[in-house]
Amino acid sequence: MNIGVCASKYVGYELLKFIFNEKQNVSFVVTSEGDDYENVIVDLCKQNNVDCHNGLDINSKEFIELNKRHSIDLIFMLWFPTIVKKPSLKSVKTGFINLHPSYIPWNRGMHPYYWAIVDGSKAGTTIHFIDENIDEGNILFQKEIDSFITDTGESLYIKNLEETIRLFKDNYENILNSNYELKGVDNSDGSFHLAKDIRKHSEIQLNKSYKAIDLINIIRARTFNNGDSSFFKFNDKKYNVRISIEEDRNDN
Repeated sequence: MNIGVCASKYVGYELLKFIFNEKQNVSFVVTSEGDDYENVIVDLCKQNNVDCHNGLDINSKEFIELNKRHSIDLIFMLWFPTIVKKPSLKSVKTGFINLHPSYIPWNRGMHPYYWAIVDGSKAGTTIHFIDENIDEGNILFQKEIDSFITDTGESLYIKNLEETIRLFKDNYENILNSNYELKGVDNSDGSFHLAKDIRKHSEIQLNKSYKAIDLINIIRARTFNNGDSSFFKFNDKKYNVRISIEEDRNDN
């Protein structure tokens, strides 16, 4: 089987290392321009004598021609941020396989960790084929992830990274051997969110009434040590809000 890999971030780097260690013949690797892991992914490719295309647009004619020249069967999208358009999708024989950090059909799109907490929907990770719609391609494998009241968006994100890596490794040979039963995506009971949705939802309105649990969930869902958080505005100033929740094991 002729495969290509589009890899970015920590997950992409770790899984590309795994694929190389499995002695799989990789025709080429594409990196995401500006990615924090781009340089280490490039170095990894050099160590394994694999052609690496830095920041190549995966919807370009060059990429399509690359797929055709190598007779690519399968492209692994390993934490890669770019939406694949129809001409590129049609340029490979079997398809593009993506990793999405939610239990599809719930929380398709952006920031699934946040929405899993505030909606109380299933958290998880999914390996699926890409089609022309966002996160709607047929599902190969899924894993639900437990979420607790003590979890924050950051802790759920970390759990997801670990489970995504594990799910891919556990099913890598199954994917190569087409040993899976595809499941279609039923969106009637699912959800989808755009990147812009999170800011409005996580702004705390000081004159609004909230159930205590709803307010706690909004704050903890956006609690990361670094980066944006929930916030409120007071006297023309913005204030960020984070939370830490610990079980009191001494409570009788």
